[in-house]
Amino acid sequence: SSGINAEYGDDSEDEGETDNVHWISGYHTHQFVQSNLWTLVRDTVTQMTGHEGWYPYDISCNLNRAWDHTRIHKDCFGKDEYTFLIFLTPDYQPGDLGGTVFYQHEDVSEIVTLVQNRFGRVALFHCEIKHAARPPHSSLSLARYTFVVKVARSKLSAVQREMLTVVAHTQDTEESEAEQWIADESERLGNDPDKLEALFISLIETADQMRHSDLENSLLNAGK
Repeated sequence: SSGINAEYGDDSEDEGETDNVHWISGYHTHQFVQSNLWTLVRDTVTQMTGHEGWYPYDISCNLNRAWDHTRIHKDCFGKDEYTFLIFLTPDYQPGDLGGTVFYQHEDVSEIVTLVQNRFGRVALFHCEIKHAARPPHSSLSLARYTFVVKVARSKLSAVQREMLTVVAHTQDTEESEAEQWIADESERLGNDPDKLEALFISLIETADQMRHSDLENSLLNAGK
């Protein structure tokens, strides 16, 4: 479907500590912001924080099964960002687990609160709060599905964050080099978020065309 960058993997900013949460669909931000769901997310974050200007940089549908082993983690470090999470699995009961657990900042042996998995329930939290997804109970065949939107304080910051994730994951380059390239391009474009986003979209479209071309060539070669 439109706007989906279909993958299956594990993506986290955490250095050395992954959340072990699999994402099965990633969505391009510039397309997601045209949806009614983004309007809901933006208005909710604005109301809860008292700040305007929020913009998404990471959107995904996540999956956990009973045999997955998730980890305590943060969604970011040293940034003023929020995570908006919607539980998507119907018919869950409190004893079925599948919720999200939040911990003390320093002492992860102390649980601050647990958000139970209930269809349509929303959890909104600061990115530096330590948390972990609870897999479903081992007796269940149901998976734990969530839809997650991570937002930055400004569109410029969000576009830079998304660009860094894509460049770092798709190019053979160090993250520090990718950060410097993005900073240089931002300055060249006068730190205009719309111009930077347009550059990013063109890079995505070029990469998609190259992937499709490589796939077609592989199929042609396989048929020979």
